[in-house]
Amino acid sequence: MRVDRMTVGDRVATRRVLCCAASGLTAGLLQMRSETGLPMRPDATGGSTGVINDTAFRMQRLGAGRVADDSDDNDRVALYVRLSRIFRDRIRSGEWAPGDKLPPVPELCRDFAVAPITVRQALRMLADKGLLVAIRGKGTFVTEGQQAAVDDPELRRAINDRLDLTPGQGIRVLKREMDVALPSDLAAVDGRPKRAYVKITKIHLYNETPFALMDVYVDAVAYRLFPPDSEHNAKMLRMLTNHGREKMGRSRQIMTISHADQAVARALDYSMGGVMVKMISTILSEDGEVLIANNALYRGDMFVMEHVDQNVGVPSIPDPSRSPTRGGH
Repeated sequence: MRVDRMTVGDRVATRRVLCCAASGLTAGLLQMRSETGLPMRPDATGGSTGVINDTAFRMQRLGAGRVADDSDDNDRVALYVRLSRIFRDRIRSGEWAPGDKLPPVPELCRDFAVAPITVRQALRMLADKGLLVAIRGKGTFVTEGQQAAVDDPELRRAINDRLDLTPGQGIRVLKREMDVALPSDLAAVDGRPKRAYVKITKIHLYNETPFALMDVYVDAVAYRLFPPDSEHNAKMLRMLTNHGREKMGRSRQIMTISHADQAVARALDYSMGGVMVKMISTILSEDGEVLIANNALYRGDMFVMEHVDQNVGVPSIPDPSRSPTRGGH
């Protein structure tokens, strides 16, 4: 990944954070509060740039050499499949750009501490998906026309525009349930639940490729004011903005890293165990009631979070370990 795409210009008037979760190493809790304008915070495990740490990766040997925990589904995924995900992430992130020649197989074997057959199987998987092409006598190359998620402005808009669909974005509604309760995991995030909600389970697509699976809970009273079947062609926050009668107040988003189980992988045409970004969003009324809540899973290889601050000033936070200066100013 080109690190300059991921840096933060903290000395300019506009700060842009492009977070490409395809690298999958920004694990842990990222929390943004729109009411405070706090920036996203990587956890202590590191890598705010999202660059793959090959040294640590080699030490783990793709999960080999350690006792498999029953809770770690990754240990049950074939080694070449896990390696193919790393290669795919390098392509999606732009580290291996269209037309680039990949390192030779012996070099990849040394870098990832795996056998040649494992590397070849991983490369074959990506070639079958059209991401790589092998040319006899020359090597393996990234297919022309591949575009890194971070470089696709419409994909960025599809994820970051909470109100409107963007060109190439579509919605596939899987299920609608009327008059349901807000689930406990969302109710615990923020605010007081309304009496009843409409739950909409749907998939968002970009250029016909599914990239997000989500459950959206909309206040049932507000939903009945929306145009019929609007969930098929509009984002629910836009409908709430245009047709809801209550004024919206605080908004919160919480992001964590997850992995695709079999059902999610099938729904999103993704690999089982692949990196996912889980995003929980809530919007409250001025009275502190939850008007809309969203529990979404995004494919890691198609996720880009963009956050812009117009004011780069960061308030100073007192250091509790330092005692106040006596007799000073």
